[in-house]
Amino acid sequence: MKPRLSLVMIVRDEADCLADCLNSVRDIVDEMVIADTGSTDGTPDIARQFGAYVFDLPWQNDFAAARNAALSRASGDWALHLDADEVLDPEGAAVIRRIVDADGESADAFEVTLANYCDDPRAWRWTPVPPESPWARGHAGYLPVSLIRLFRTRRGFEYREPVHENLTASIRERNGIIRTLPVLIHHYGYDPEETRRGRKAALYLEIARNKAATHPDDPKARHDYAEQAMACGDPVTAEAECRAALAVHPEYLPARFTLITLLLNRGALGEAESLLRTMESDGVELPHVHLALGAIALRNGDLITAEHRIHQALALQPRFVLARLYRARLLDLTGHPAAAREELHTAVRDFPTLEEPARRLRALTLREEASTKQQTDSFAALRQLLEVQQLDPEDPFVYRMMSQVLSTLGQHERAARMMEKFRLLAPFLYH
Repeated sequence: MKPRLSLVMIVRDEADCLADCLNSVRDIVDEMVIADTGSTDGTPDIARQFGAYVFDLPWQNDFAAARNAALSRASGDWALHLDADEVLDPEGAAVIRRIVDADGESADAFEVTLANYCDDPRAWRWTPVPPESPWARGHAGYLPVSLIRLFRTRRGFEYREPVHENLTASIRERNGIIRTLPVLIHHYGYDPEETRRGRKAALYLEIARNKAATHPDDPKARHDYAEQAMACGDPVTAEAECRAALAVHPEYLPARFTLITLLLNRGALGEAESLLRTMESDGVELPHVHLALGAIALRNGDLITAEHRIHQALALQPRFVLARLYRARLLDLTGHPAAAREELHTAVRDFPTLEEPARRLRALTLREEASTKQQTDSFAALRQLLEVQQLDPEDPFVYRMMSQVLSTLGQHERAARMMEKFRLLAPFLYH
């Protein structure tokens, strides 16, 4: 007799997306168990149309308790966890059914990849989607996160933590075997701003802090705390936790990248470069490594190395939009604004939903217009340059031009401040 698979969910007011979710798994699960925590729309009726067993569950502000309550009603040998704003990839669905039919092939739980669709290309994990992808739904890419979503039932595995609930600690305590599956779950409700604001952000930070304190030798727990601290505007704690994670596991890639990001943000280019070169010597071949080294070379005025590294990043990932933006900057800095414009046009064409390429292209256009007005209408030129500064604050030329215009207007103190910003952004061009 084949093992049975239960879909286990908690929902509330998900009428706009639940059908897509359930349709993606209806052919591989043997039952659907859905806890409704107070829907006022047609969510329960939609679930029942798919043959789901739906029961009411009073909401207690605890996701782990709700998931465990739903899990307790499941009769399958295996449980699959999905949220209503998620869709299981068809190829992944076939993989999951095969693994369940094989009763896990000696494993007890499986990590899959959750694709959090968003337009945040500066995040180091951000992955562009192919232009023909039917799954993107208007997004240019996603942040991949490994999560346990398939696991055995009746083994005492339980969810913990009221927010960011997880099974990992419970499975490890019971010596469960965790493996990875090449399965993608498409997540459409991801909001990176949730981690940065309000009471929810503070709650996430406290949970992450407690996890790190409870599991000081777990690099993932320490890094999770670091990421949340960084999102909440505490880079000092974030850096300390990254270093703690790497002290436990020196090759833990997420902590390496987050630490490098923190170092770059505070201008510690030497240590960041050293960490990146160590990663290279360890065999880490990722476009992000080449691009970060290229960005450091660019800041240091080593334009040949910068060009080489950006080229290597694009060779590994031709649709690496951030590398294209850096190439545009390099071309502009080396006196090729027309080529920079073409690079930005390509980025806008390939990623029409991203804001930064369009902002950069608009900024370059306005800067060129302002240069023609400098000699004839200083006030009009200054107004345009202020807009350029808002659109592209990392453009060193805008500060040099503003300094020139302000000097013409007799505002020498402001002009000096603008020239200092130019020097800080492009010291190799300052003379």
